[in-house]
Amino acid sequence: MKLPIRSTVIAAFGVLAVLLPAQHTAHAQSVFQAAGPTADSIQTSVDAFRAALGNPNNGNNPGLLQDGRREINWDGGNPNVLDTTAPVTPFNVFLNTRGSQFTTPGLGLSQAPRAGGPQGGLFVLFGNPTYGKIFTPFSPSRLFTPVGSNITEGLFFIPGSNGLQPATVRGFGAVFTDVDQASTLVEYFGADRNLLFSSSVPASPGDGSLSFFGIVFKDARIARVRITAGNVAPGPNDDASHDIVMMDDFLYGEPQLLSK
Repeated sequence: MKLPIRSTVIAAFGVLAVLLPAQHTAHAQSVFQAAGPTADSIQTSVDAFRAALGNPNNGNNPGLLQDGRREINWDGGNPNVLDTTAPVTPFNVFLNTRGSQFTTPGLGLSQAPRAGGPQGGLFVLFGNPTYGKIFTPFSPSRLFTPVGSNITEGLFFIPGSNGLQPATVRGFGAVFTDVDQASTLVEYFGADRNLLFSSSVPASPGDGSLSFFGIVFKDARIARVRITAGNVAPGPNDDASHDIVMMDDFLYGEPQLLSK
């Protein structure tokens, strides 16, 4: 059975008020979201989000840079990389090169393929053979996941500062796989720790589906993001009571120096 494709780009402030109370919409510019059974289902929304963040993709170039964006696809630029990384928090792999640090209240964060590779992927990491079949990477071959929790938090820094220069970004978006229910949430916070915006990620029931959610503000005001992926930490079978969700590509605006 062909599953429905949902894809929207919301720019009008009045429409945003449907998602959040009015006080959270004053500085919002655009929301991008999509969900469906294949990568094509979300590709248009992801590309529109990239365009809204701006070019170029600054890769590992050090800051300060005024324009462009950063992207993380967890694959080292090579779909043949199938290593499963040991869970660690804070996750500092991209702290210096791309200005982002990720943490979890759980055991740690890992990059892993669905199955295979030297360490066996998600299948072995969580001891659940179904995990080798029910998730689909947006950019092959590895996914990103917390272990011992379903929560991931992100902070931003000037690339090249090795975490010594806190930063803010104007937008952040993420790709998810197997969002079956309205259980996955993205929250955006300012430097004052106040909530700027929050929304559930669009669902597309069925194994291996893909979802995307991102928001872009007019200026760099996002200091922290908090992602709740699914309604339970990975480990159990994905079923009506347990919505197990994995993450793939992260995209965010070029980190700008946090004003003191």
